[in-house]
Amino acid sequence: MIAAIIVAVLVVVGGGVAAAIFLLGGEDDSSGGNSDPQEAAQTFVDAARAGDCEAAKAVTTEELSGSLDCSTVVPPENVNVEIGDPEITDQSDTQATASVPVTVAGTSIDLTLGLVNQNGKWLINEFNGVGGGDLPSDLPSMPSAPSISIPSITIPSFTPPTN
Repeated sequence: MIAAIIVAVLVVVGGGVAAAIFLLGGEDDSSGGNSDPQEAAQTFVDAARAGDCEAAKAVTTEELSGSLDCSTVVPPENVNVEIGDPEITDQSDTQATASVPVTVAGTSIDLTLGLVNQNGKWLINEFNGVGGGDLPSDLPSMPSAPSISIPSITIPSFTPPTN
């Protein structure tokens, strides 16, 4: 089941164009995290677009970072995925939720990021199925592999001439 979750998240989050994380990520903070949930969510999304697992982990809680397999953040190059910008949909002083629109092979879904405020820094603590969140039920299915049939051939017998 964990493998299915990892594969599903990989497909959903996969692909994308490189983003200028350091230009869009806000203030330089060697301890990770951001001063507001929108900034943390945007930094995580920018890292996913760029396929930069370490940059994504830098804005996650220690617990999520330890369980976050890079294959769930680094998308496969051969899957057409567009990742939109996150939008904070719910926020309190200690928790927030962000919705991230994602299009996979023409099918649009919304991913959810859970965020927590730890010592004044907002960090991702849930990422659809990783860290306790649920995967979307409307994930597109992968196309079936084409069937290949190899025709049988008969090789005639051959007797070499003798001298």
